[in-house]
Amino acid sequence: MAPNAFPRPAPHALRLWSVVAGAGLAWGLTGPLTKLAISTGHNAVGISFWCTLVAALILSGTLILRRQRLPLGGRYLRLYLSAGLLGTALPNALSFTAYGHLPIGIMMMLLSLVPMVTLLVAWPLGLEQPTPRRLAGIALGALGVAMIVLPGTSLPDPAQAIWLLAPLAVALSYSGENVVIARADMRDLGPIATLCGMSWGALALITPVMLATGTGFDLTAFGPSELAVLGLGMLNLVAYAGYIWLIGHAGPVFASQIGYVVTGTGVLMGMIFFGERYAIWVWGALCMIALGLTLVRPRPENPPL
Repeated sequence: MAPNAFPRPAPHALRLWSVVAGAGLAWGLTGPLTKLAISTGHNAVGISFWCTLVAALILSGTLILRRQRLPLGGRYLRLYLSAGLLGTALPNALSFTAYGHLPIGIMMMLLSLVPMVTLLVAWPLGLEQPTPRRLAGIALGALGVAMIVLPGTSLPDPAQAIWLLAPLAVALSYSGENVVIARADMRDLGPIATLCGMSWGALALITPVMLATGTGFDLTAFGPSELAVLGLGMLNLVAYAGYIWLIGHAGPVFASQIGYVVTGTGVLMGMIFFGERYAIWVWGALCMIALGLTLVRPRPENPPL
């Protein structure tokens, strides 16, 4: 996300931290809901369709209430489709599938690697510059991943290790989305319109796949799994909106603190609702990843504290 894409005066620090906590908690709660939806038989593509449709309809309604139109020129459509693919369609399909094979806590740990992977993608494009501190952070993140992958006791079943590639691919996809948005000029769009366009762009890509594979399902059955999918769509939208709001009011460095809340919430929710327990190697990996994230994030020039 471009640092000054949506410039706003910074609100009070308490309000900023409240949004960090709320958005992080919302994103962290998506893990258990995804696990519930997947474990009851719904396919990742069908879940992604409904979550994306819910977001697109709510955002479109918001634009209508604000009497704001969604631009549909060629450059906008390219942005909606590319960001929708990298930020919603592809990562949702991968992550929702992986939740059926991996513990929630480990999924959240690996998904928190997005800032590190974004740097690796942005450096060759000249969007970021490597520094010793950030290189050390990436090395610690890689060490954290190795501590999950290499010991035979880190996962309930060693055969699950192959599924660790899915959240790493998700992190790469989100990083690509960050680069696409950072290079786009969104000042005439605003965060709501950008999210709305991305949602419809993703939906245009997901719907044909769902129809071709027959992976849709009736959300109006309103059983536990369908309610989980509905809640998942709402939480994702709330968290994403909070994240973009934070970028606009306090900058991307402060907004990135959400990652710590998301990871901690995901680990805790997995332990509470699904009885997940982690080996000492996993707790060590969590420490390495958290420290690595601290190092890779740029230092804020004017912290809102």
